[in-house]
Amino acid sequence: MNLAHLLKVAPVAVLLVACGGASDTYTAEMEAEYLELCIQEAEASLMNEIEIDADTASDVATNYCECTWSEITSSLAVEDFNEMDAAVSNGGAMPAELNAIIETCAEKVLTAL
Repeated sequence: MNLAHLLKVAPVAVLLVACGGASDTYTAEMEAEYLELCIQEAEASLMNEIEIDADTASDVATNYCECTWSEITSSLAVEDFNEMDAAVSNGGAMPAELNAIIETCAEKVLTAL
């Protein structure tokens, strides 16, 4: 498994779990929860799947998760995101909008390596 694929797949569940809620705006609490869960999941996936030191895994995971959060909050209304969350939680496919964010951020962090 290559690093690009891993970053695109590993924290997908976090994208949908951490941000769900009833708020009509993204909150600092949502951001903190998202980043914590995303970074944990991405670091664990990197460490389990490829040979990478802990500091590099932490840096890559942090950059990736900060990028995805920034893209989500700048391009998706909370209401739209919550609808996507509900659809995926009920077994639906990952929406193209989220796939595009994942792809964009994975490419950014890989280019920086």
